[in-house]
Amino acid sequence: LARLCITPTGIAEELERKFNAPGFAAARRNAEHLLAGEGKPFDLHAIYALLVSRGVVPRADADRLLEAEFDAEFDNAIPIIENLRRVQPGDLVISDMYLSADTLRRLLQHVGLRTPVQLHVTNLGKHEGWVWKELSGRWIINRHFGDNPHSDVAMPRRHGIDSVHYAGALPTTNELTVSGQGYPVLAQLMRSMRLRNPYERSGQQAALWHLSSQLNIPLLVLGSAMVRQQRESAGLKRILFSARDCYLMSEVFSALFPADPAHYLHVSREVLGSNSPVLRDYLTDAGIAEALVVDLAATGASWHQLSAREQLKVRLFSFVFIDNWVEARVAPQTVTSSPWLDFSWAMKSSGLRAYSAAIEAINSAPHPSCRTIHRAGRFFVPEHHSSNELPDALLQAIIQHQTVLLEQLRKLKGKIAAELAAPVAVPLLATLVESMSQSDLLNSIEKLLRWPPNSGPTTP
Repeated sequence: LARLCITPTGIAEELERKFNAPGFAAARRNAEHLLAGEGKPFDLHAIYALLVSRGVVPRADADRLLEAEFDAEFDNAIPIIENLRRVQPGDLVISDMYLSADTLRRLLQHVGLRTPVQLHVTNLGKHEGWVWKELSGRWIINRHFGDNPHSDVAMPRRHGIDSVHYAGALPTTNELTVSGQGYPVLAQLMRSMRLRNPYERSGQQAALWHLSSQLNIPLLVLGSAMVRQQRESAGLKRILFSARDCYLMSEVFSALFPADPAHYLHVSREVLGSNSPVLRDYLTDAGIAEALVVDLAATGASWHQLSAREQLKVRLFSFVFIDNWVEARVAPQTVTSSPWLDFSWAMKSSGLRAYSAAIEAINSAPHPSCRTIHRAGRFFVPEHHSSNELPDALLQAIIQHQTVLLEQLRKLKGKIAAELAAPVAVPLLATLVESMSQSDLLNSIEKLLRWPPNSGPTTP
């Protein structure tokens, strides 16, 4: 397991903020170092007892902080699925943490370990090395996995134990970049989702999960903030997310901003290009007169033609304006000069170092494309094509990732929403889109989504 907060001091810093106790984190860290310097075993209770005896924290406050630290350990515990999968019945789990064996066993159960294991808890024994001599005298240890190069690798090797350094819990370059741009909690979410990857590392499903965690999560979270800012600056009341590319973004937006009016709009090139008498009523009922229509990537051609045909004012925002597609049905300058379509965007495909429709592939919806809209009394019912274009294994991986993401996002929405107050930097979004566009896997998936085959971008 790993901690959501990443750093060893993260929990104490969290408590300092929660209880408005300036200096607590530093005092808590100093007390732990003093006890470690004595070279004797100690536990969490001993750390707080020292804080009380030195007059740093009153006893009543120490009891509250101690209980809160236990709670924070469970709230911060996240599974490293690939390592949980390695555990076999009868394996030995070793810890030199200051938590008790009972607490550590419950933490392991909390993150999903159901395999019966032996748990050996010591304090300082791994770092000092003496525990390896003790254990190798009692056990035949084939191999030890650990994340600390000194305690988990160098010291056991001194006692003839084959040891493997696991660095997978360290933040990736993408996570460090997002954190450095002012979104540390968003970076924690990316790492948490990456470590929760349930698929074998070598498969396409695992690779898709990883790409979704590292590239699509920050794109959708930051994008949700951007469209909210776009709507507010335009003086509009609601957001209409267009199917299918914005399926997950609509869910992410609602998780972050549940009070904001938003609706998922069942449209496609086929629907917008039809002359159905129901379509205008459907769009009117969805509130298009006072809404910002959002797409991930678009030429704007379908909306341009619909708005001109129906003489309907449409305000469209796309993260990527596909302005250099050689087979575009309508010239980009015609789309942008339309008197009926008010089209804005965050970036142009021509201005990116690399662009493909990979952004559409990674945001595949769990439902097929919409072919038409029916009226049923005062309701509107979308009719979809009979099947989704994606292989079932990849589609299920996408759905599973989306489900877990929304579950984790709701737990962090307050902290992440606070990070999204400032305007989102377009260069960061552009970097994410460029990275997606260079993925062979996403580009191969995108080809499966084209209908009819070889038809180019799938968005209107």
